[in-house]
Amino acid sequence: MDNQQRITAIHHIIVDSTMAIVAGLFLIEQINKNDSQVFVHEGTKIDINKDLIVLGLKINLKQYMIENFGEKEGLNRTYGALKDMYIESTDAPLALTPFGQELLSTLFIDLVEDIKAESNGTIH
Repeated sequence: MDNQQRITAIHHIIVDSTMAIVAGLFLIEQINKNDSQVFVHEGTKIDINKDLIVLGLKINLKQYMIENFGEKEGLNRTYGALKDMYIESTDAPLALTPFGQELLSTLFIDLVEDIKAESNGTIH
């Protein structure tokens, strides 16, 4: 493994760690909002956990960016987007930004819609 490969591997770790932070913040918001580890949209509940949220970010953000901009630039863009999804402040706890809330809510709303469409298309 050459140095560039090592650096790229470290960039993946940094991006994945940042995704875990964003996922944790979203999970906390949903627990506070719904008194449970669930995402609720139009009466449909999805059980969520940090790993599911990270998976959603990997598929819908990281993979998308890498496929469209190449590995190095894709990782940089993913990290930039993730950093825009939460606020670090010395006088307040970490929190999602409106952009972060919207992106993650949209991701799970799409999942709810997919589940509804799938269950409506299934013959019982």
